[in-house]
Amino acid sequence: MEKLVSVFPYNGDQYLGNIAFDINRNKGIERTIFATLKKYLNKRDIDIITYDIPTKQKPFKYVYFDMPYPWDLKAWRKIIVNTNKNILICNEPPIVIPFNYMKNFHVFFTKVYTWYDKLVDNKKYFKIRLPKSSDGIDTKPKNFKRKKFLVLINRNMSFFYPFEILSPFGKELYSERIKSIEFFEQHIPNNFFLYGRGWNKPKKHSLSENVFGFKKYSTYKGEIDNKIELLSNFKYSLCFENLTDATGYVTEKIFDCLKAKCVPIYWGATDIEKYIPKNCFIDFRDFRSYDKLLKYLNSIDEKIYNNYIVNIQNLLKDKKFIDTWFEDQFAKFFLEDILDN
Repeated sequence: MEKLVSVFPYNGDQYLGNIAFDINRNKGIERTIFATLKKYLNKRDIDIITYDIPTKQKPFKYVYFDMPYPWDLKAWRKIIVNTNKNILICNEPPIVIPFNYMKNFHVFFTKVYTWYDKLVDNKKYFKIRLPKSSDGIDTKPKNFKRKKFLVLINRNMSFFYPFEILSPFGKELYSERIKSIEFFEQHIPNNFFLYGRGWNKPKKHSLSENVFGFKKYSTYKGEIDNKIELLSNFKYSLCFENLTDATGYVTEKIFDCLKAKCVPIYWGATDIEKYIPKNCFIDFRDFRSYDKLLKYLNSIDEKIYNNYIVNIQNLLKDKKFIDTWFEDQFAKFFLEDILDN
């Protein structure tokens, strides 16, 4: 290959050893994104490796998907040595990695890509729409009457309190998920289903998994293997981001619902309608009360519901929408914008 790119694929070691680019070994939501990126670059004589792989060839760019934690000395040695070749993509929100948004750290990067519109100046700070995987996009909608009512799929996590203090913007929504579980378990225990890791385990303390604690929920049904497949069996899914009161932060959560033809009940980006049409989701901000939300959900008949599904299907057929969000366009953006001097 003529050129080489080194990437830091998020904090944690599950993607290292080039696992990030192996679609069979990468079990994360980004697997098609990284695999497509490598294939796209290889066709243009550019190889891409994870930053831990030793190589005789000197990379011409070092791209960091999130800021390494300050105590990750191995990553920071590379950053300091290669300051004029480093590029940062801010993926996680500030309550998860506040260092992404601390400008003192940005002196080590030539360009910073962020979803947060207020930082963008098109000089050093550039807009990025966090790329989404197209896995499951062709999922067929299931019959209204055969679908279960409401689901929540999330890990049992909380924010790391010191990071909330360091966070320059946004309001966490982890605790709001707990409120929603408490409400729906009490009011519709037979029609609400909870899935995900950590809901049946003792409390842990770590930066990546700081759960609220062990509490048995009668609605908890276990972990999942295929999120899209599971979502396709439900009419509605509670779809709360990790934070609100921020613009541009749109993760895979609402996209997974759309791909599964499950109507998302969304709370997160304050400007969500800039990215997803209002007729494709239910905005929790229109209710701000679980009683009112439940009353509305119960009022939706099959005709109204199917209108949501038709709108979602039309959106997922829209070429502009596909080109904006999914892995093929990201690979092109990565080459032509991120790697471009």
